[in-house]
Amino acid sequence: MTGFNFLLNRWRVLTVLANLFCFSVFWAATAQAASAAKNPGSGNQGFTLGMAFDGSYLDYREEGSLGDCLDKDTAYLNGLAVEARYETAVIWTRFAAQYSRSGWADYDGTTQDGTLLTMYTSERTYQYEGDVGYKALNASTSTLTPYIGIGYRIWDRGTDALPDYQEKYTWSYGSAGADYVLRLSRWTAGANAAVRVPFNMRLRTSLAGKFDEATFYLKTRAGFSLELPVTYMFYGYHDYRAGPSFFASFTPYYQYWAIGASDPVELTKGGAPKDAYYEPDSRADVFGARVGIGLNY
Repeated sequence: MTGFNFLLNRWRVLTVLANLFCFSVFWAATAQAASAAKNPGSGNQGFTLGMAFDGSYLDYREEGSLGDCLDKDTAYLNGLAVEARYETAVIWTRFAAQYSRSGWADYDGTTQDGTLLTMYTSERTYQYEGDVGYKALNASTSTLTPYIGIGYRIWDRGTDALPDYQEKYTWSYGSAGADYVLRLSRWTAGANAAVRVPFNMRLRTSLAGKFDEATFYLKTRAGFSLELPVTYMFYGYHDYRAGPSFFASFTPYYQYWAIGASDPVELTKGGAPKDAYYEPDSRADVFGARVGIGLNY
């Protein structure tokens, strides 16, 4: 019975602590909502849908053990970006998707046997991310929102026709960042910065059929992103409850992705061992801008 009473008392303590925690969270959210009602900050609430043309410049480099450049891809990419947000006085949520491509990326490097090679190749990227945040600060006409998120990125590099060959990179990633918005009448200006930590990073290739398809497991390296969005509301109201509003947007941005070298992988042909390769360290810098329109209601 003594043991039972000990467990029962511990359960009661945990129950009290859990109730206190839930009450604290509820009180904090209520207090923040009351504060936001008096001081709405940027005033962004309701559903927001946006679509934009996405233009970017990619600078990708594979690096040797001494930091030298083994090969590089540079390209101007064009694509489409969409974003959906739902906000209350205290909660901020976002889902974003992006697609970009180029058929004329410049490759400057070598073949597997060391022969110098310069050519045009193709690039395609797909990226999806979902975020949730808490509006921690409403000051004057601005709002600061820390957030966390999770995303997924696909990168198809190459055309899969020798001497070129296709490499398919995929990885998930976690984000931790902050979103800042300042409202100036019909204008808003902001900054969104986040650290991104990839995981489950993989590269799949068959070297254009020279080998059976192989998977290289890449090591995690942290990256980051920065966005500087500006919007102008050309029709509608500041308060979403008064009716829908329409806006134009311009968002310059920068992304940095770092990819750690893989362990050596034995390549086969028809199941028979042929050779062993590894994927070296690499990194990608992406400079871009999005121009689009959106709706808030």
